[in-house]
Amino acid sequence: MNFFRKPIFTGFGPNITKKDNFIALSFLFLPWNWPFLNKGFWEKKVEEKFKNYFNVSNVCLFDSGRSALQFALEASGIGEGDEVLVQAYTCVVVTNAINWSKAKPVFIDIQNDFNLNFEELKNKKTTKTKAIIIQHTFGKSISELEKIITWAKENNLLVIEDCAHSLGAKLNDQFLGTFGDIGMFSFGSDKIISCVRGGALITNNKNIAIKIKNLKNNLPNPKLIRTIQHLLHYPLFSFSKPLYNIGIGKLILFLAKKFNIINKIIYKEEKFGFPTKFYPSKLANSLAKILFFQIDNLEYFNRHRREIARFYNDNINNKKISKPEWNEDSVWLRYTILMEEPSVLHLKAKKQGIILGNWYNTPIAPKNIDLSKTGYKPNQCPNAEILSSKSINLPTNHFIKIKDARKIVKIINNL
Repeated sequence: MNFFRKPIFTGFGPNITKKDNFIALSFLFLPWNWPFLNKGFWEKKVEEKFKNYFNVSNVCLFDSGRSALQFALEASGIGEGDEVLVQAYTCVVVTNAINWSKAKPVFIDIQNDFNLNFEELKNKKTTKTKAIIIQHTFGKSISELEKIITWAKENNLLVIEDCAHSLGAKLNDQFLGTFGDIGMFSFGSDKIISCVRGGALITNNKNIAIKIKNLKNNLPNPKLIRTIQHLLHYPLFSFSKPLYNIGIGKLILFLAKKFNIINKIIYKEEKFGFPTKFYPSKLANSLAKILFFQIDNLEYFNRHRREIARFYNDNINNKKISKPEWNEDSVWLRYTILMEEPSVLHLKAKKQGIILGNWYNTPIAPKNIDLSKTGYKPNQCPNAEILSSKSINLPTNHFIKIKDARKIVKIINNL
């Protein structure tokens, strides 16, 4: 590996801007900002901004998308004895949210576009089914969304759109997240826009909105130490990423995680099906301020992702590689290809200083979870298992330039 080659990342704080760093450092080091680390007016400003963006009547922020999803279920009366239809090829935080609401996840296999199979969805419905979570994976709408919405209404089922990957994506000129009863969004570090940890629910259902707000208002503020950890994410990642290939950046991030200086994306308890002691909570005011200005980058970020994804689509010509079907409406959070033994490409790219992504390399990610606690059983969703064994993500974030995408394409075409 050339240690002085520019490192290229799929994740690792892909949305960080100079503005984010300025805000984070101002909260960390300016004493007059310390009283406003957790409390302030930025949460309300973000909610108003999203109301205008989506043209919806109700928006509610939470500490994370996973908390938002749990409260979407609880506010809708989903609980013990109820079943929630959800696709495999997803993250453990989704199944945790269902289980923690005391409902039972029922897993649906996916199609080759990484989204749930409508025919299997219909077959898995029982008298206990009360809700469907529709995941728009990697920023692409599920192909039969409108049919599913119609079918759900006919069967009196709640529809929650999981838009953690798809903020800003549309179908027939309508935003994803506004088709179902509730739209859920995540602002985690690797999502469309980010404040390191955060989530939101949108809805036009007045009764559900009232219950969501009541649940949110009863939550505590986040622990101050957790807010500081999230803010430290910005300077540490910004400093470490350029130095990653020479080992210094890698060491800094390793030590920062080992000694809990920065946050974890998924905590150990969550991997074993248990909630943490410090979440759910409200969203910290300082993180909400970062999110407020991140929203201004949303359209630029998504245009850039489409540009990079289009370059991959037009230039990858290796017959060993299966490319996703091109879709102009997708926001291409990650450009996910399929190949036998993706570890080969991971290794070749890493030798060139390129860290590719592994969403999702198992039907319920990440790999080091207690699968039995999710409710998923091996061989339950065979296509999800096949695709997860072949998936590898190419980066599309705003740090990736065409020359970077060209390097990645060259490695792929020379496999």
